[in-house]
Formats: sequence, C-alpha cells, structure tokens
Amino acid sequence: MPATPGGQDAISELIDRDEAYDADPSGDPPLLVARYRAALRAALRARQPAPDGQAQAWTRRERDAYLAGGQAARQAVVSAMAAAILGTEPEPSEAERATAEPPDRPTGAGRAD
Repeated sequence: MPATPGGQDAISELIDRDEAYDADPSGDPPLLVARYRAALRAALRARQPAPDGQAQAWTRRERDAYLAGGQAARQAVVSAMAAAILGTEPEPSEAERATAEPPDRPTGAGRAD
C-alpha cells in the first residue's frame, strides 16, 4: 500500500531516512531538530474532534464513552512520547492492568491463531 502524504508511513519513512543520515551524513539532513520539536508540540496540542451531527442521537453514556476514549488515546500517545524522550517506561493504564494476562500464563497461551 502506498504511503499516504502526512500519514504514519510517510513519517516513518522520513524518520528512517533521518536515521540513515546519522550513519552517513552527506547532503542536507532530512529532518532538523526544529521540525522534531514542532512535531512534538503539534502532537501535544492535538485534541479529539467534537462529536459530529450524528452525536445528537447519542445517549449521555455514549457521548461520555466517546470523550473518555479520546482522552485515553491522547494520554497513551503523550505517555509513549514521554517515555521515549525521558528514556522511561510509562505506567500501564488501568485498562492495561485489568486486561493483563496472569504471570503464570504465557502470552497467547490457549489461543487459536
């Protein structure tokens, strides 16, 4: 599948080129530190879109679930960014702790592929 402009594939490819530049710095770098900073700040400013016109038919519970899901997704991204920048592992979320498999059971045990 071709990379979507501005999508995850395009960003990953640009980062790969930037890493290759670190190993063999010839020509102009694909990414400047200022662009990394701008990307991080843009990600931190990103907010969940407001519910659209169809949301008028939602119940209060559905609306709350939509908003909570968006907040949880944003927090997961911010935590991952913080872990990468600070070199630490983020604390697992309540949902991750609740769905974690018991330590005596190997991951994927008993599942059919």
